[in-house]
Amino acid sequence: MRAATQRCSNHPARPAFAVCMACAKPLCQQCATQWDGIWHCAKCLAAKRGSSQIGSHFGGWLALIFSSLLLLYVSARMMVWAGALLSGMF
Repeated sequence: MRAATQRCSNHPARPAFAVCMACAKPLCQQCATQWDGIWHCAKCLAAKRGSSQIGSHFGGWLALIFSSLLLLYVSARMMVWAGALLSGMF
């Protein structure tokens, strides 16, 4: 049965506009939400958004701090090396 001949599962008086790709419920224009090119009902969309959320940025912050400290260390060593090289030339 096509979506155009069906009725919205939330609003039976309205014709269906789309079908939720997760649960296959027919949806009217008000109930259908397109996300990444796929139609979803509110319940399935909430579940999908909740599962794709990044839980924590701790690893990213840890990598940023580590690389900053490494850059600081290498810069300090380069400055000491450059100072020793320049003082030996004069």
